[in-house]
Amino acid sequence: MTESAIRTQAPYPAPSVAWYATICLALLYWLSILDRFIISLMVDPIKRDMGLTDVQFGLLHGMAFAVTYSLFGLIAGALADRFSRRWIIFVSVTIWSMATAACGMALHYWQLLLARIGVGVGEAGLNPSATSMLTDLFPRDRLTTAMAVYSIGATIGSGTAYLFGGMIVDMVAQAPTYALPLIGEVRSWQAVFFMIGVPGVALALIVFTFPEPLRRDRKAVVEKLGFWEGILGTYKNLLVFIRTQKRFFIHHYIGFAMASIVMGGCGVWYPAHMGRTFGWSASQIGLYLGLTLIVSSIVGKLLCGYAADTLYRRGYRDAQFRWYGWSLILAVPFGIAAMQFTDPYLFLGCVSIFLVLLAPLPACYIAALNLVTPNELRGAGIAFFSGTAGLVGLAAGPLIIAFFSDHLYGGNAIGMGMATTIAICCPIAATLLLTGCKAMHQAVVSLESASQ
Repeated sequence: MTESAIRTQAPYPAPSVAWYATICLALLYWLSILDRFIISLMVDPIKRDMGLTDVQFGLLHGMAFAVTYSLFGLIAGALADRFSRRWIIFVSVTIWSMATAACGMALHYWQLLLARIGVGVGEAGLNPSATSMLTDLFPRDRLTTAMAVYSIGATIGSGTAYLFGGMIVDMVAQAPTYALPLIGEVRSWQAVFFMIGVPGVALALIVFTFPEPLRRDRKAVVEKLGFWEGILGTYKNLLVFIRTQKRFFIHHYIGFAMASIVMGGCGVWYPAHMGRTFGWSASQIGLYLGLTLIVSSIVGKLLCGYAADTLYRRGYRDAQFRWYGWSLILAVPFGIAAMQFTDPYLFLGCVSIFLVLLAPLPACYIAALNLVTPNELRGAGIAFFSGTAGLVGLAAGPLIIAFFSDHLYGGNAIGMGMATTIAICCPIAATLLLTGCKAMHQAVVSLESASQ
C-alpha cells in the first residue's frame, strides 16, 4: 500500500483531540486580533507623545501592517504546505508577541514602525497553518463548524478590543507613566503593549500540547527544493490549479471580497457612527458594541457551521456558497435599517441580526477553499486569497464608506455611507455566490473523486 493510500484511509483523530486543537488555535487567533488592533485604541496618546500626524499613524495602523502581513503570508502559506505547521505557528506567535512588546519600548517613530512590521510578519503565519491543520483534523461534513469555532477567536479578539477600549483610554488618561519590573518607567500606552505582548510568548507553547495531524489525501510529493524555489514552485502549481477551476475561483474571490468590503468597512466605522449619532462615550461604545459583536457573531458562526455541515451531509457540495449567499440577501434590510435609527438600542438590535447573518464570513470562505483545494496547496491557497481578494476587500471597505459619506452625503454621514455600501455590495456578493453554486459543487466533487 502506498503512502498516499495510507494517508487517505487513515482515521481522523478522536473528536476530543480535534476539538481541543481547535480551541487552542482559536485562542491564538484571539491573541493575534487583540495584538493587531490594540494600537487603534491609543491613537491620541501615541500621537501626542511622538508628535505624529494622522498620515503617520495611518501608516502604523494600516499600511505597514497590511502590506507586511500579505507578503509574509504568501511565504508562510507555502511553508505550511511543506513543513511542520505547529512549528510555523509557534514561531509566528513568538514573533508577533515580541513585536507587540517591542511597540512598548519604542522611543521614536521609526522604531514603532519597525515593531508594527514585526507584528505583521508574525501574524501572517497563523491562518495558513491553522486552517490547513483543521482540514486534516475533521471530516469534510464537520469542517465548516470547525472553521466557525476557530474564527470565534477573531470575534472575541475584536470584541475584547472594544470592551477594553474604554478602560484603556481611561487608564492612559489617569497616569502618564507606569513602573514595570525589569523595564523601569514607561509611558502608560507603552505599558499596555507590554501587558498584551509578553504573555503571548508563553502562550505560543500551547501549540505543542496537541499532535501535528496527518496530512490527508496528499497526492504530490514534496520535493527538496531551495527556499525561494520551493515557494515560487508552490504558487506556480497553485495558479495552474486555479485555472482548472476558474469559474469557482472567480465567484469565490469576487463574492467574498465584496462581502469583506462590508464587514471590514463597517467594523472600522461602527464606533465613530455611534459616538457622533448617540453621543456615547468611548467606554459606553466599547461595552455595548463589544458585547453585541461577541454574542451575535458567536451565535451566527455556530448556526452557520451547523447549517452548512448539515447541507453538506445532505449532498449540497455548495453549502458554503448557498448559505452565505442567502445570508447576504437577508442581512441587507437589517444593515440599512440600523443606520437610520437615532435610538442606540434599536441600532444595536439591527446590528446584532446583521452580524448573526454575516459574521460567518471567514468560516465560509476558508471552508469553501479548503474543500476544493488539494492538501498540498491549502496553506498557499488561503494565503493567496488573503493577500489578494481578501486584502482588497478589507482595505477598500473603510475608504468606500468614507467616500460615500463625503461625496454623496456632504460629509459627516458615516451611517449613510455604511448603508449605501451595504445596499450595493451585499446584493452583488450574494449574486456571485449563488450563481457560483454549480461551479463549487463540481469543484468539490472533482477533488473528492481524485481522493478516492
